[in-house]
Amino acid sequence: MMSNRSYFSWRHRRHNFFTNIASHVVKLSILFAVLLTCRALQASDNKFWWGIATSPYQTEDPAGSDFKTDWDLFFEAGKLKEARGSGVFSYSEVDRDIRALKELGVSHYRFGVEWARIEPSPGVYDELALDHYLKLARKLKSAGIEPVVCLWHFTFPAWLANLSDPERSNWLHPETSAHWKLYVEKVVKLFGDQVRFYAPENEPNGQSLAGYFLGSFPPGEKYSLSLFRKSVEASAEAFNSAADIIHTLNPAAKVITIQNMIAWERPWWDITGYMMDLGHEYNYSHLDLVAKKADWIGFNYYYKLKVSPFPNPRKTHPEGMEVLIAELSARYKKPVIIMENGIADHGDEERQAYLTSHLAALERARKAGHDIRGYFYWSLIDNFEWAYGYSEKFGLYSLGSRRDQLIPKKSAELFAEAIRKDRTQQDASQKN
Repeated sequence: MMSNRSYFSWRHRRHNFFTNIASHVVKLSILFAVLLTCRALQASDNKFWWGIATSPYQTEDPAGSDFKTDWDLFFEAGKLKEARGSGVFSYSEVDRDIRALKELGVSHYRFGVEWARIEPSPGVYDELALDHYLKLARKLKSAGIEPVVCLWHFTFPAWLANLSDPERSNWLHPETSAHWKLYVEKVVKLFGDQVRFYAPENEPNGQSLAGYFLGSFPPGEKYSLSLFRKSVEASAEAFNSAADIIHTLNPAAKVITIQNMIAWERPWWDITGYMMDLGHEYNYSHLDLVAKKADWIGFNYYYKLKVSPFPNPRKTHPEGMEVLIAELSARYKKPVIIMENGIADHGDEERQAYLTSHLAALERARKAGHDIRGYFYWSLIDNFEWAYGYSEKFGLYSLGSRRDQLIPKKSAELFAEAIRKDRTQQDASQKN
C-alpha cells in the first residue's frame, strides 16, 4: 500500500507532468498562431498595393485643437491667396472617408499626422490628438485597410518657423532636430503594432525648392540655391534619424521614401547641360542621402517639365513614370512604390484619361519585371492645394452639400474597376 507521502508526491509529479504538457501545448498553439499570422501578413504584403494618399493639413479641420503651423503664419503674412480654413473635415469625419476607401476597394491608405497638432508648443503633447490618430489606424485595420503613416507632410509647428530669417526656419531651425526625434519616438510608440509602414517625410526636395528658391512655400525665400541645398541636407539627416528610431522601436516596420520626381525635358538652349544637371540634382540629391536607411524607394510622379528658370507648362507624360521606375530600381536595388500620382481637373474627363494612361504605364513597368510594390492615387477628396488654395481639384471625390457626404466622380469608378480587375488577376495567378 502506497504511503500518504508517496501518494501525494506521485500526485504532485503527475500534476506537474500534465501542467507542463498543457503549458507546452499553449506555447505551441501561440507559436502556430503567430506563424499563421506572419504568413498571412507576408501573403498580403506580397500582393500589389492599391492605395490612396492624403495629407493632414490639406484635408483636416481644426476640430477644436489650438495649434498653428508655418503655413498659417505664411497666410497671415499675406503670402497666400487663400487660407486652409476647415479643410474638408477629414479630422472629424473619419468614418466618411473610410466608407469612400472601402467603396474604392483599396488595400492601403496613406495618411499623415500633423506635427503641430500633436505638439502645439515645445514639449507639450496633445493626448487627444494622439488618440485620434491611433483610433484612425485601428479603424482602418478593422475595415481591412493597411495604414501607411507619413510623419511630416510640408508643415512645421509655428514655433519652428521664422519667416523673417529663412536660414533659421523649418528644417534649418536650430531646435528642429531635437524636437523632431522626440516627436517621431512619441508617434511610433503610440502606434505600436498597429502601423507597419512609415514614410518619415513627404517630398522634402519639393518643399526645399519651393521654400528656398521659388518662394511659394514657407519660409518664402527666393533664388537661394545654397539654402535649398542646406535644407535638403538637413531634411535628409532628419529622415535618417527617424528611420533609425522606427527600426529600433518596431523592427518589423518598413521605412519608405516619398520623393518628388519629375520627368525633365532639356531645353534647346541648355548647351552645356547645366540645367539638366540641376534637374537631376533635384530628383536624386535627397534620395542619395537616405536610400541606405530606407527599405523601399517611394516616389511621387505627376508630369514632364522643361527644366528652366522660366515658367512653362506641365505636360502629361505617363512614359516618364516608366523611365523613373527603371532608373530608381537600377540605382538603389530596392523595391519601388508609387506614393502619389494624379492630376488637377475641374471636370473629370482629363483625370479619367490621365488615370487610364498612367495605369497602363504602370502595367507595362510591372510586366517588364521591376519590383514595384504598389500605386497610390492623389487624392481622395478635392482639398487645399497649398499655394493654389482650393482652385486645383485632384480628388476622386468632391465634398457634398453636407460635411459627412462625399460625391464620387467617374474617375473613382474607373479606379475601383482597375483595382477589382487586378485583384482578380492576382488571385488567379496565385491559385495557379
